[in-house]
Amino acid sequence: MNRIDRLFAITLLLQRRKRLRAADLARLFEVSERTVYRDIMALNEGGVPIVSIPGGGYELMEGYYLPPLVFTPREARGLFLAARMLQAHSTGELPKELEQALAKLAVALPEATRAEAEQIAQAVSFMLPRQPFDLDEPRLAILQQALRERRVVWLAYHGQNRNRLSRREVEPHRLSYSEGAWYLDAYCRLRQGVRGFRLDRIEELRLLEEVFEPRSLEPAPAPRLEVRVRFAREVARWVRERQHYGFVDEAPEAGGVVMRYRVESLGEMVPWLLGWGVAAEPLAPPGLRQQVREVLERILERLDS
Repeated sequence: MNRIDRLFAITLLLQRRKRLRAADLARLFEVSERTVYRDIMALNEGGVPIVSIPGGGYELMEGYYLPPLVFTPREARGLFLAARMLQAHSTGELPKELEQALAKLAVALPEATRAEAEQIAQAVSFMLPRQPFDLDEPRLAILQQALRERRVVWLAYHGQNRNRLSRREVEPHRLSYSEGAWYLDAYCRLRQGVRGFRLDRIEELRLLEEVFEPRSLEPAPAPRLEVRVRFAREVARWVRERQHYGFVDEAPEAGGVVMRYRVESLGEMVPWLLGWGVAAEPLAPPGLRQQVREVLERILERLDS
């Protein structure tokens, strides 16, 4: 914790607990008592009236307080729930930092608002994703720096369904998180256009010294391939719960439901479709049916060997 945060935290603690000893503060913030003495002196010089009680510790002069943050109960609940959700979906230092932020917020809120927000936050839980994200992850940190400084990035990348690396320079534009993975939108100098890169497919990443000028980037083109699949009626509701990201719409049909998708490649649909077994029948395009058939034939060959 840096000194500014520590000074603010000391003031909040004194407002909430009334009196604290230097030894207590030193142990809480993992600093020496001499550092606490200097912090108290700095706060006094900054206009925070802290009184030293011989043998008793420190307390704020009576009548002094930090004005409470003006949040409605709904706003406070929203902040607490958002922080709890982010804690459940992240690793690294972020969960601990969020806990500290919530503690500061709780101190500054009116008692009734704080109690209501904390009650809701304790009663609601968020299930962890299979791969919680880490904001301290090195690749993410490098790309955040590249975005701030408009620096060109060199990367070695595994394209989808390709067991080989491509090496290219890109101009980072935006980071996003979806379906358990981080993505980078960037102008690719190799392909001379906007491309999306999944961070867990980046084998190597280097921040270059070159600074690029911002481009007026057109959004990445929408997936072009249209897929139609007939699902048995009895599994349709479960398909909706585990829907493929390329889903467009659905229509009832005799004996089942036909769902339509738009995807970048047919290969990405095959493993997902196989997971539904005989309850899923690919209708179009013909190439998808052929790919499913080829995968099933290879599976049979392996089982017979």
